[in-house]
Amino acid sequence: MNRKRHGRPKWNRIVSYTVLSLLAVTFVFPYLWLFSSSFREPGAIYSSFSLLPLNSSGELELVWENYKNAIAYLDLKNVFFNTLIVCVVNTVINLFLNALAGYAFARLQFKGKKVIFAVICLSIMIPGTVMTIPNLLICRFLKIDDSLGVLIWPFIMSVYNVFLMRQQFYSLPKEVEEAAIVDGAGPFRIFFQISLPLVTPMLVVLGITTFMWNYNNFMWSLVSIQSSEYFTLARSLGDLVSAGTGEASLYPVMLAGSVIVSLPLILVFFLAQKYILGGLTEGGVKE
Repeated sequence: MNRKRHGRPKWNRIVSYTVLSLLAVTFVFPYLWLFSSSFREPGAIYSSFSLLPLNSSGELELVWENYKNAIAYLDLKNVFFNTLIVCVVNTVINLFLNALAGYAFARLQFKGKKVIFAVICLSIMIPGTVMTIPNLLICRFLKIDDSLGVLIWPFIMSVYNVFLMRQQFYSLPKEVEEAAIVDGAGPFRIFFQISLPLVTPMLVVLGITTFMWNYNNFMWSLVSIQSSEYFTLARSLGDLVSAGTGEASLYPVMLAGSVIVSLPLILVFFLAQKYILGGLTEGGVKE
């Protein structure tokens, strides 16, 4: 009986690691193939299924011209600068406003608070595509369409982020805030100096996810941006992919462009994975 008890955890660990390893290979393998194929000639992409960049003759060859063409086609310097502005400005404003809203729903008392919060939570069920046309018409009425502003202002609030921030503030002990109130601190001072620093891990996680969402926001930029000077990385890559689907010679350039666009997000994930993994369970607070 003792052998069985000591043996079960070991075998459970082996099975878990095996399954996780297989899942990791399943998810990583397509990207490895993408990276390898981005260095190939157009005719060599489907000639052999290999993770090595082999040419049509089966020899190892790196075609750096694919990346040069991809950088030129994407107009990388301009679209990267536009993307950085949109992502940073949107993330900063989004976190500030959503944190304020979450704190108000968690700590402040006002008439209709529960009803308003319930309505806000119900709005999560509305598909984002349903709001595309109304948002576009509002942006045209405000005369911010076809500019970087149209990629920022419609998304400065997030119902999901408000909900998570509310849960975070609700889980904080009230004793600290009550002591500050006794000392004469007002709501804004308590928010900025006491409550906000205590939810920094969740702010970091939401900042990363908000940044990534704006980075990958292709559909909205497709319908709201017409001038190429305001293109983002996602929009410019979408045009490259559309052109590549009809011309086989652009396949390697399309793959190289995909690698270039994905690298910043991969770098962000590896630098902040500790915060991402550590904050995934922060929102599940029971009342």
